[in-house]
Amino acid sequence: MQSRLELVRSNMMESGGTEEKVEVNQRHLIDKILARYSAEYVLYRELMQNADDATSTNIEIQFHTGQSDPMKPNLSAKMEKITFKNNGIPFRPEDWSRLKRIAEGNPGKRGHEQKIGAFGVGFYSLFSVCENPFVFSGSQCMAFYFKGDQLFAKRADVPEEDRDSWTSFLMDLREPMEIPDLDDFAKFLSTSMGFTANLRKITVKFDQHVIFCINKGMGEPESMQVDSRKVHTSSPQRMFTITGASMRKIQLTTEKYAPPTIMSSIFSNNNNKQYIDSSSGLPMEKANIFLRVVTASLDVNVARNFEKEMERSTKKKPPKKTNFQLVYTGREELDASENNSTIFKDLIPFPNQGRVFIGFPTHQTTGCCSHMAARFIPSVERESIDFAERYLRIWNTELLTVGGLLCRIVYNSEMEQIHRLYRELVGYDDIVDKSKQSTDDAKIMLERQAAHALASFTFQPSTPSPLVGNVQEEQFFKSSKAPAMLMTSHGVQSALHARILPDPGFNSPQLLNDFIKTIPTMTPILMDTCKKSIDKLQSFGILRKLDMNDVLKELDTRPLNTNEMTACMKWWIDQNKKNMSSSVLVTTNNNQEMIQMRQRFLDAAILSTTDENDKLVALSTIKWWINPKLIPLDMPVPDSVLPFSVSKSLYSQDLGAYFGNWGELSLAEWVQYIANNNKELEISANFAERVLFVISRGYNHVSTKNQSEICKILQSKKCIPTRYGMRLPHESYFETVKLFDDLPIIRFDNTKHNISDVFLSALGVRKHVELQLVFDRLISDGSWSHVDLIKYLTSVQGTLSQTEMNRLCETPIFTKEGEEPRIKTVERKTGQNDAQGNPITEKQQKKFYRRYKAKDLYAPTDTLRKLNLPLIDWKGSTRATSWRSTSEEARFMTRLGLLSIPSLTSILTMASPATTEDKALQMRALHYFIDNHKQHYEDVYHPNQIDIAFLPCSSGEKTYYSTPRDCFTNPDVEVLGFHALHQDLICVRDKLGVRENPDAKRLLEAFLQNITQDIEKAKRIFEYMASRMGDIGYQQWPKLRDIKFIPVQSSQKTSNNKNTLVLVEPTQCYFESGETTFHKELFLYVDFGQLANSFLRSCGVKDEPTTMELASMLVKDPARFWNLSGGGERYLSVLRQIAGQYYHIRSNRRLLQDMKNTPFLVGIKKSQMTGLPEEQHISKDNNKETINHDEVNQKEEDQEDEFVQYRLAKASEVFIIDDTMAQQIFSPLSAPMEPLLEEFYAHLGSDRLSRQVKETYTYSQHMGVTTRSKAVTDAIFERVPIIIYQMMSDNPQRQKELCHDDKYVKRNLKVIQTRELRINRKFKHTGEQNVQPTTACGDKSSFTIYISSMGEIDYYDIANALCTLIFTRVRFNDAIVVERYLTATLTSLRRKGVPVDRILNIRKNVEKHKPIPTSPTTTQSLLEQNQRQPLVPTLTPQQLDQCTKQVLDVFGDCQEGYVRQLLAQERENHAENVINKLLNDNDYPKKKQVKSDKEIKEEEEEQQRRRRAIENNPTTNNNQGGFLDRIWSWKGSRQSTPVPPSPPPKAPVEQQEIIKKPRLPDSQGTITPNYTSNIKQNLKRAIHSCQSYSDQHLFSPPQINKVVESNNYCDVKPQQNLVACGRVKGIAFYVHRDVNPEDVQQQYSGAMSRFVDIIKGLATVFELKTSSLHLFYDTQGSTIAFNMNGSLFMNLRYYLALHDESNDSNQFKRVNRKEALIYWFMTICHELAHNFVGDHNSEHEFYMSSFAEVYLESLMHYLTTLTTTSSSSSSPPSSNNNNSIPTITPPPTSFPSTNNNNSPSSSTTQDLLQ
Repeated sequence: MQSRLELVRSNMMESGGTEEKVEVNQRHLIDKILARYSAEYVLYRELMQNADDATSTNIEIQFHTGQSDPMKPNLSAKMEKITFKNNGIPFRPEDWSRLKRIAEGNPGKRGHEQKIGAFGVGFYSLFSVCENPFVFSGSQCMAFYFKGDQLFAKRADVPEEDRDSWTSFLMDLREPMEIPDLDDFAKFLSTSMGFTANLRKITVKFDQHVIFCINKGMGEPESMQVDSRKVHTSSPQRMFTITGASMRKIQLTTEKYAPPTIMSSIFSNNNNKQYIDSSSGLPMEKANIFLRVVTASLDVNVARNFEKEMERSTKKKPPKKTNFQLVYTGREELDASENNSTIFKDLIPFPNQGRVFIGFPTHQTTGCCSHMAARFIPSVERESIDFAERYLRIWNTELLTVGGLLCRIVYNSEMEQIHRLYRELVGYDDIVDKSKQSTDDAKIMLERQAAHALASFTFQPSTPSPLVGNVQEEQFFKSSKAPAMLMTSHGVQSALHARILPDPGFNSPQLLNDFIKTIPTMTPILMDTCKKSIDKLQSFGILRKLDMNDVLKELDTRPLNTNEMTACMKWWIDQNKKNMSSSVLVTTNNNQEMIQMRQRFLDAAILSTTDENDKLVALSTIKWWINPKLIPLDMPVPDSVLPFSVSKSLYSQDLGAYFGNWGELSLAEWVQYIANNNKELEISANFAERVLFVISRGYNHVSTKNQSEICKILQSKKCIPTRYGMRLPHESYFETVKLFDDLPIIRFDNTKHNISDVFLSALGVRKHVELQLVFDRLISDGSWSHVDLIKYLTSVQGTLSQTEMNRLCETPIFTKEGEEPRIKTVERKTGQNDAQGNPITEKQQKKFYRRYKAKDLYAPTDTLRKLNLPLIDWKGSTRATSWRSTSEEARFMTRLGLLSIPSLTSILTMASPATTEDKALQMRALHYFIDNHKQHYEDVYHPNQIDIAFLPCSSGEKTYYSTPRDCFTNPDVEVLGFHALHQDLICVRDKLGVRENPDAKRLLEAFLQNITQDIEKAKRIFEYMASRMGDIGYQQWPKLRDIKFIPVQSSQKTSNNKNTLVLVEPTQCYFESGETTFHKELFLYVDFGQLANSFLRSCGVKDEPTTMELASMLVKDPARFWNLSGGGERYLSVLRQIAGQYYHIRSNRRLLQDMKNTPFLVGIKKSQMTGLPEEQHISKDNNKETINHDEVNQKEEDQEDEFVQYRLAKASEVFIIDDTMAQQIFSPLSAPMEPLLEEFYAHLGSDRLSRQVKETYTYSQHMGVTTRSKAVTDAIFERVPIIIYQMMSDNPQRQKELCHDDKYVKRNLKVIQTRELRINRKFKHTGEQNVQPTTACGDKSSFTIYISSMGEIDYYDIANALCTLIFTRVRFNDAIVVERYLTATLTSLRRKGVPVDRILNIRKNVEKHKPIPTSPTTTQSLLEQNQRQPLVPTLTPQQLDQCTKQVLDVFGDCQEGYVRQLLAQERENHAENVINKLLNDNDYPKKKQVKSDKEIKEEEEEQQRRRRAIENNPTTNNNQGGFLDRIWSWKGSRQSTPVPPSPPPKAPVEQQEIIKKPRLPDSQGTITPNYTSNIKQNLKRAIHSCQSYSDQHLFSPPQINKVVESNNYCDVKPQQNLVACGRVKGIAFYVHRDVNPEDVQQQYSGAMSRFVDIIKGLATVFELKTSSLHLFYDTQGSTIAFNMNGSLFMNLRYYLALHDESNDSNQFKRVNRKEALIYWFMTICHELAHNFVGDHNSEHEFYMSSFAEVYLESLMHYLTTLTTTSSSSSSPPSSNNNNSIPTITPPPTSFPSTNNNNSPSSSTTQDLLQ
């Protein structure tokens, strides 16, 4: 393929094809170049670069405003021109030529290699601010200008007199500009001067004023040593080699215009800036800066191919030699410069990064604190280094390595200079004390200089390219052959010898400085200021941290004094602590290695003591340290004890943890040392006393083991001083032992030595005589008292051993109170002898008491005595001794086991009736337990473990005893069989441990055991359970839901005709509710009260049946459900609920199958009322069929005369209506037209009607394409994009149903005209067929629409045909929507929000559209020519006047302007909508009426006349002549049955007083009988206030109200109980609940139609909305009509009986249509009057008469119209005339009244007979 392309190219080039020049849009080219070259101040940077290349030393920039101020510059003025001048070499001819060429750059000729420019776009930066730049240089000038988009230049010579030495650039700005910010511009110029080779001065003028000036002073260059033995002088690829380097100092001085400000005058004294007055007299700000510029000379060596690639990219060859410059600011220059000036902010980068200069500063940073300038190749915008192109990347990278090398040369030079100064000023020592901060100023200065140098050359990530910093940093460390020199504590040292102190923590750095004095470490100044630098050196492995080997080296070098050893040991401790937390010096996880390292440390560390002995002590010989608090320092100690001068600064725990087996010199070890090595212990009483005192002081603080060791050591030593000399401890006695005088009592001479008795007792020193001896001496004669014995033993109880105490506890010594002694006769020696010398004895009676142990008796207190407990007998030998519980004797007795409180079991046993029959003792025991619970029994009393029933519980009059866990404080627990604690003990229930209620487990067990059918008991149980719901866990609730425990009354009867009670589960019943009226017959309902119901609700009882339950009940008996619900809307609401939950129901397959097979769905049946045959009437003339269009039109009108009824059916018998025409023709049983129900019916098996109707079309003649068909085609083609777009926007889901788009329609649709086009429909379900003429039909197979030539085209048929072609499924309203878009004008569509213009892509000026055939309005097409014309008003002026009149007829008091404003806001039904608004608005603006005095007087007289008439004749039902008589005489003979008035009964006194002064109801609003106009207006308002009745049911109870105005008349309101069953010709029809609607429809369909015609005719007379009129039918009752809140109901039964032509009853005379109209005219007047007055009184009669008078003329006009068209307007005969009519009363003589409230006011026969 490639070779073939090359062949084609070569043939084309050789064949000599047409050659064309490529045109370049120069303006666009320059703009695009400058767009990439859009850096700040790019214009001045390029001109300054050109000037520096031209060896210019001076530059002058002038800003011209054209409005110069000679005194001072106005910097806020905008400049119009800029002049840039330099004194460089004038332009040469080649310069002028190059100036005209774009993107060529400096040529690669000799001498231009060092030029910065590389892309040839520098000069064209002038076009960024001006259109026509002008250049003047030497003897020539050149002007640039545009012609169109092409740039031209004109060059000419300059006259001799106009020439000067300056090269000038004149720029007339494209538009006036503000001067650059002076501070930023000065900073830019100052920074740009840093690396310019030739520039020495820049001056900026504003008009004639100098506002900025900068001068550059340069010192002589100083040569720098570049030793190849120390550094590598070439780049890695040897492209660049440093041949030499020099350093030059630079001084920059600036003067900037500084206009004085308020702040500058306030702080002028504190500001360090110098303000001077220049020669111009302007205030100027002066600043100086000192820099060091290092220049390296480079030899360039590149390969030939590399040179070619460079020349291709940069348009010039690489140079043979070049320079690399570096700006370094040393510490001296930084201190001397005024670096606080913002002008030099970017020139002195320290401590920030410097920038790369490519002639001028770029955005690229260097990575270190120095600026760099070299022959880098930049990117096009000159703001960064080019690393994209391969060869330029190599060039720039190699050049960057030179930068790193040069930085290392500068750093080495700086450190060598610091090294020399350090040797001269400070000097070098081998041992340096680093513990103290240096105060040598020279040393501090040099350390700061070294820190500055190190920080300056520490590289950081450069931006935007990090490669710059990385390359230079790598070369900085690789370039040197010797290690870097650093400032240390021992001066400038190699990095190999220097060390870093560890990170601060545990005071390690300071401790190391205290004893490390021979190893150089980094100084604190460097550590603080160069932390990042040192971290980087450490990361590269150049610098190491001080480690253990360095420390051992220091310790091996010399011994440490006391302070140094202390610091060393502290450091060792810290390092060991760090080792536990990952230290860096002493790190090892091997225990053996740690032991070896510690031993090395202890062997190396040698302490040089400075005391009297002055000896060396190795730490490896130390075993202990001394605690002076334990052992005084003046006492002898072993040699292996660490000197206290060292250990005093260390923590004991650290010495023991980190130095091997070291430990504190214990008291036992010290005693062992004294006993073995010092004989004075047994000889010198003084020394022995001191030793005993030391041991005694620490004896209690040592362990038991050590105490035993100490005692064991001393017990064999005669170390106890006594009055009889030194004795062993067990041979000595305490001073308190005074029974015998010959005992060796201890004696200590020094009273300050307080030797502990405990210590002496432990040694064996005795405190008392042996107990057996005491017994022998005191009770040998038997005459002893246990009380006296206890007193003695109490005094010496501290000396008794535990064995002796145990013996006393187990010895029965004590007697019991109240127990009598035994009397025994004993022989007693008298002390005399008889003759034989035998002792004489005598008999004596002696009392012997039974002795008890102390633990068997209780203390002798009154409280315990009342409890009948055994008490100790506490009486002395001589006198009664009272018991005191706080005495020492009582405490000692307690030690022996004497009881002071009874045990818990004992006290509870006494309180229990099971063990104690004494009730008083029970109560005392219980009270004692309660009173002492907190003090004695709280810890041992566990209520749940008590099995003794001791708590009294009350239940009525009976008392039970229970354990604490079996009784409760809540008395409600008794309902579940629990015991309730006695009320008197409720206050102490917490002490007794009695809970308020049982726990959940016991509660549920008791609840299940107490299930009852007693409703009252069950209610109490439920209420208690409701209070415990929070304790019942979620696991228990499901169990309760499945248990039958709720008693309800079932439908089954007992023998005594009462409902039986059954137990049901919670899920089988529901709560009572006022809304669930008909559900009560279907489900079980309960109501146990609000509290109990809350528990049952949690168990599962619901407020109403679930959807699943409703569905099950509905399918079970739909007819019963229909009757109970009243059918209609209530039944449909249940179906909607079920339909909404179908996704739940479908999971129940059995229920779903029952729903499909059960007739429970509501089907709507629409039947025709007129009796016309369903098939079309077709007449034949001359063997041709013609359609009788009159009959067709009549048929269309009669289609409205339909009767709608509901029927229950299966889903398969009901059809979903998606074809309204088929519905009208075949009238199938249809589903309600609601999307939710239709989807539900479809799920159950209902089919769509369109699937059951098969349509075919026939015609008699094919006429082809005609003018009519073309017009229809044009209309369809024009509107089909709008139709498809809008229908898809309204319902995006229909996108799937769209089978053809508008392009397909325009390409394939054919419209053909035919004759006698008919549509044949066949209903598959019943087999019915129907043939109808149509004006259009569609054929999908040929994608053709056939239109009829007969009559006008019905665009509904065309819309329906079009929908069948473009949609796979035609929905209900599709044809109506499409018809609207076909017939409406484009202007009308725009007004309705249709985006016509966007759909049709109509341009601003369009041709006039053709009018749509048979469009209702053709004049609207003129409005489509102007799309921007506002919407026209919806009413013409004539229509507006007419509507205004209609509104003012009803609201004559409303302002006309307000009415017109409201009409203008409406879009349809203008007059009706405005009247409805005013009916609801009582605050509308009214006209101001001014009445004359005459009118006011007449009005008052009329009111008085009316009042007198009402008083004289309070009832108006006599009908003695008047208007009603005229009405009846006008319509014909009046049939009535006069009823003689009955004599009125005598009224009570109160009623007679009321009759004397009758009171009329107050008129409302402006309704007064005196003003005819107001009457008419209010009558019309009453008519407009009539409304449709929206409920499906109507029920009102019968009412009888006593009428005050008559004493023999009652206002009767019969009961109404109606159900909606459908609509008749648009009028809602109701029947009584007991009547079958189908029977009414079958029998009276014709009469219903005729009655509706009469009612609709009267609606036009009264201008009533037909929706406010309703029909109803009942079988009995006296209600002719009634008014329900403005909804009027007329009784069909009365029409059948009185006026229907089919009635042939003998009771009534046949009446004609006129009489029916008059009769029902008066009935409607009667009902309309009830919109004002509810009762039947005189005021109601007034308004009824007013209605008749006002609308009589309209009725007469309507009757006249009927007379002229009697033949055509008469109602067709009914087909059902043989039904009997219920008997009713004769026609009324007057009309009844209604009540406009919630109870319907009715016209009854009783009203008529009054």
